[in-house]
Amino acid sequence: MVRLGIPVHLFSDITPTPFLAYAVRRYKTAAGIMVTASHNPKEDNGYKVFWSNGAQIIPPHDRNIAHHILENLEIQPDAWNVDMLGTSKLRSDPYDDIYSNYYKDVESYAVDDKNTLKSSKLKFTYTPMHGVGQKFMEKSFEVFGLNPFVSVLEQCKPDPNFPTVAFPNPEEGKSALDLAMKAADANNSSVIIANDPDADRLACAERSPSGSWYVFNGNELGAIMGTIAYENFKSTHPNFPNEKLYMVASTVSSKFLRSMSQKEGFLFEDCLTGFKWMANYALRKMEEGYTCLFGYEESIGYMYGTNVMDKDGISAGSVLAAYTSKLYDSGSSLSQFLQSLYTKYGYHISNDSYYLCFDPPTIVTMFEALRDKGYPAHCGKYKIVGIRDVTTGYDSSFEDKKSILPTDPSGQMLTFTFDNGCVGTLRASGTEPKIKYYTEIISPPGSEQSKEVLAEQLLDLKNTLIETFLQPGKYGLTPKPG
Repeated sequence: MVRLGIPVHLFSDITPTPFLAYAVRRYKTAAGIMVTASHNPKEDNGYKVFWSNGAQIIPPHDRNIAHHILENLEIQPDAWNVDMLGTSKLRSDPYDDIYSNYYKDVESYAVDDKNTLKSSKLKFTYTPMHGVGQKFMEKSFEVFGLNPFVSVLEQCKPDPNFPTVAFPNPEEGKSALDLAMKAADANNSSVIIANDPDADRLACAERSPSGSWYVFNGNELGAIMGTIAYENFKSTHPNFPNEKLYMVASTVSSKFLRSMSQKEGFLFEDCLTGFKWMANYALRKMEEGYTCLFGYEESIGYMYGTNVMDKDGISAGSVLAAYTSKLYDSGSSLSQFLQSLYTKYGYHISNDSYYLCFDPPTIVTMFEALRDKGYPAHCGKYKIVGIRDVTTGYDSSFEDKKSILPTDPSGQMLTFTFDNGCVGTLRASGTEPKIKYYTEIISPPGSEQSKEVLAEQLLDLKNTLIETFLQPGKYGLTPKPG
């Protein structure tokens, strides 16, 4: 691009993905490119593209970029000669400026007294999962006034070979957090915070009174983080009208935020899966005069505020740590806080996972079989009362049978609503060889059904969904490792 006369801000050192999204808006650039394999295995590589609004690209920009790539496949003779980058006035290094200003903006999320946080006895353990996050989370803790965390020494330096984990994705749960748990146990630390390698995702685990570790799933952490966002904002803007506030989540995520919005009076919206959809929706609502407090997807991606129009594991991690410190200092815990949210807004129990499929045509065949000769009326013993097919744009819940979510013919996603109130979704991942399933059961506040009973009901439905619709044996699907 420099050779073509286009100014480029090129970071001189490793950088979290949220820094790139932040820089696009700060410098008002035409686009941003982040080279990263994110949380994928070491054999993979990839890149993320952000548009001029700081959000990841959506149609038509993605199609137009792909078209121009295909029109320009011939590599120019001097393409790999980068010597001119050292002297060109068109190339600048934004690292120091972005580092400084990002943390100035992050500090706006710090609503608690720093001396109080400094006096907290709670110890955190942090792992960047062999990625870039270590020094950036250290700085974020410092900005918030939090005490330094315990580091997982085997994982704190960037290493693209990810030598201690098979999958460098904290979403995998305990299998990915084994070393963090050992470090936490050795240092009497009660809470673990983890980022994926490019530091845009966030995971959290808490030691129970028995000494075992509980890893919060993405929906549980989404409920906690959404409540923190609401409480923190209202603490500093007590008279701000709730009807001008909103939150957003991917459509496969829990409906906890919807239940919360109905009780508190703010707006909530479902979006297609992926932060590219949520962030672009948030930007449109901001142009209409609304304030976005929070957005999330169940795959441990959290956008706290709007400093970064994408998921940001660095700022979210510090916000979570500060609030957790207050909970512990008051004699509570994250698990107890989550239970209090269920008491107030009703239980929202989810059971999500995936199967591996390395043959894309098989995925299409499986989904087409569910559409063949009309959609199914039952899944085993469970009656289906609603179907939404984002691939075709069909939604049985509307009179015109058209989904209000954007149609995505290039993907595969079917959602089934059952007569017992459960919802199940099957979706082919757009970035990994996975067929994901998402199930949720909701009970209203005051329901006499226990969490355990609800979880058992959901487990039976999930198993039926897998046996009847996914049919792993028939299609040669491999269960999630571990």
